[in-house]
Amino acid sequence: MSKEVQPERIDGRTVAITGATSGIGSFTAAQLAELGARVLVLGRSESRGRATVSALPNPDRHEFVRLDLADRTSIAQVGDRLGELPRLDALVLNAGVVAGAFGPGPARRIGAFGVEEIVGINHLAHAELLRRALPTVRRVVSLGSMLTRKIPFDRENWLSERHYRARVAYAMSKHAVEIFGFELHRRLAETQSIVVHPGGAIDALTPGRPGARVARALFRGIVRGKDQAARPVVAAVASPELRGGEYLGPHRTAHAEVRQPVPTSRDPELGAWLWTETERLLGARIPTEPRHPIG
Repeated sequence: MSKEVQPERIDGRTVAITGATSGIGSFTAAQLAELGARVLVLGRSESRGRATVSALPNPDRHEFVRLDLADRTSIAQVGDRLGELPRLDALVLNAGVVAGAFGPGPARRIGAFGVEEIVGINHLAHAELLRRALPTVRRVVSLGSMLTRKIPFDRENWLSERHYRARVAYAMSKHAVEIFGFELHRRLAETQSIVVHPGGAIDALTPGRPGARVARALFRGIVRGKDQAARPVVAAVASPELRGGEYLGPHRTAHAEVRQPVPTSRDPELGAWLWTETERLLGARIPTEPRHPIG
């Protein structure tokens, strides 16, 4: 039987969320703010970021921080800023490149990390941000995908160097996110690492969107709105019973339930390999020394 997970209030805690200006990230920000968190809204667009902050409960408590995950200078600046905070209770690694991931997609492009752009942004950019924030971050929440169940991890082509399809590249990026998230749990005993898959979500099912009522009738039980897809992410941040190493997915009545990822995500040999590959591609070591007590 699966274990249901519900969030609790987190008054006074600070949570940073990448990609928090739209989609699942914006609903995660709103739901965590309702639970009392101070939210750092990380995103590329200043206008959308400020609008997101203005719409949150008690907007003066929250802050927009401009972050471009396709720009290494931006990542370094924001990561260092997060690392200088007295305390960062949770870092939600939500942002990602999804355009083209479920269609023919554009040609393979090389991004800021010298590898295929989708994997570079979805995995490596977040790994670099986290590397710099680790002095203060208490809990890391990484967003995987149910697509990992449909497209297996290809260790020989995870960077799309042999052949490229956008949908496969997206799947490889989410495999990397999940594998790395569980390796974080094994290596960083004092930083709780939780992996989440939000389930299938489309904008048309989100309340307030045109045609949402019709879409909910058509797709009920298949996919959900992005407001609902945020719920397991919120549970991963705000559930005190979690201690790291869990994999959360959506639940019909609770915010989330503990599930099992695909076997490759928890494979310690694959995790060690990906950790080494990530450090090589970042050109820097990810610190694992104790930094702070959990609490």
